[in-house]
Amino acid sequence: MTRQMFRERECIHREEGADGDFYNGVFYLQALQRLRVADAVKMAAKVTSFFWSDAPQIIVWLCDECATELHLNEAPRAVTRRA
Repeated sequence: MTRQMFRERECIHREEGADGDFYNGVFYLQALQRLRVADAVKMAAKVTSFFWSDAPQIIVWLCDECATELHLNEAPRAVTRRA
């Protein structure tokens, strides 16, 4: 059985000590796609960049404020619990 490796990305608020959680990279991208273009660009600029094709192997740490902005805190399946 192979072990799946994930790469981490994070929003800019992590260094400030904000509370947050890890979210599935695919759910993060889907949430970005639901935003208006200008809002999506602003939000994406807050998170360490990655290729969208890599989203299944990415987990994104978002502070509670950024997760709320993306409505990810309303989607329990979007949260990734690391072992």
